[in-house]
Amino acid sequence: MPAIELGGIEMRLISILKGCKMQLGAAALLAASHAGAAEPSPGITDDTIKIGVTGPLTGPVAVVGGVAEGIRARIEQGNAEGGVKMGDGKTRKIELVIEDDGLDPQRTLANVRKMVEKDKVFALVGTAATPNNLAIGRYITQKKVPNVFMYSGVVSLNAPEWEVGFVPSFSTEADAFAKYLENNKPDAKVAFLYLNTETGQTFMKAFDRAIEDSTIKVLERQPVTSQDPTVETQLNTLKASGADTLIVIAAPRQGGEAIRFQSESGWKPLTLVTNLSSAYPVLQSVGLENAKGIITSDFLKPIISDQKSGDEGVDRYLDAIKAAKVNFVFANTIGQTGYAIGDALIQSLEKLKEPTREELMNVVQNMDGWQNPLLFDGIKISTKEKSDLYPIEALQLYQFDGQKYVPVGGVLDFEGDTHE
Repeated sequence: MPAIELGGIEMRLISILKGCKMQLGAAALLAASHAGAAEPSPGITDDTIKIGVTGPLTGPVAVVGGVAEGIRARIEQGNAEGGVKMGDGKTRKIELVIEDDGLDPQRTLANVRKMVEKDKVFALVGTAATPNNLAIGRYITQKKVPNVFMYSGVVSLNAPEWEVGFVPSFSTEADAFAKYLENNKPDAKVAFLYLNTETGQTFMKAFDRAIEDSTIKVLERQPVTSQDPTVETQLNTLKASGADTLIVIAAPRQGGEAIRFQSESGWKPLTLVTNLSSAYPVLQSVGLENAKGIITSDFLKPIISDQKSGDEGVDRYLDAIKAAKVNFVFANTIGQTGYAIGDALIQSLEKLKEPTREELMNVVQNMDGWQNPLLFDGIKISTKEKSDLYPIEALQLYQFDGQKYVPVGGVLDFEGDTHE
């Protein structure tokens, strides 16, 4: 068979067809590589990630707004240092969207709807208060939006696939107070001033269980709300009960009134105040001398000066709040908690191998002994998916000496033992 000679046109056609084949092959490889990568969730680009924060920036419980301010300080510090190098290899700046809810659960829900649907945030962080987190549970589950490192000691998570707390549960704090009384005042006669919400109910239920086999007795319980203008009537009832020990689980304003009352009324019981209302600004508002001797719990290092301490974590915190011009004093444990929450968020993003909300939840539900710059020595952050979603389950007790909180005893560790 004679050889076939190809002309110029035929040769060019073959060349074009070969080029198309190579381009199709490259396109197929590219498509295959993209098929293996997760589609980014809303709120994240190659350069930025948008995070939502809602809390009481104004109103009677504006002191709790220190959480949002502390978060802002840590995020601004991270952004100033170049951003967060995330687990997918990309470095991103964090864009915060902060909204004021006055600690009203319905305003919290409205804020979250806006942030998710209009602002397109990737996740929520540091949402304050138990009723407020309960109010958004159904919505974030429906929208599949992470609500991480909540500022709430809620035990019964109502959106467990999409939320993780940060601060110890109220039941852990109750266990710590019960342990202190068993060791130091085993015949205590207790009076409770408690928030008439899941917060107070959870605390008292855990405390009652913890003292079942002890000689500690509860003589009186008086409920309050965070909106009560005064709780003097309840406090007088508690005083009249004959109790020699007062436990306060209340919002900052009502907790502060209780601290002043137990001192100025001549009652002077042993007073244990939950972390919720024992921040330094609360004590200042009622007079530091009235707070002398009260006991509280915390999981953070005591910060007693705004001068450099030599502790790297504390000094970075002091630098951050100064640069951010926060509206709280350095000793404010609520603001410190916000900073610690911001740091936990950054650590989570550093481990994010895929830019998805699902991956964020995978990371925060499987934290294994994470360090944090402000955590008290010996306390770490750990979770275990489906079996232990409470990051911090250890506490240090402190007693106020009139000027500062002083550690009492060693760390009380309840790891893996958080219960309703």
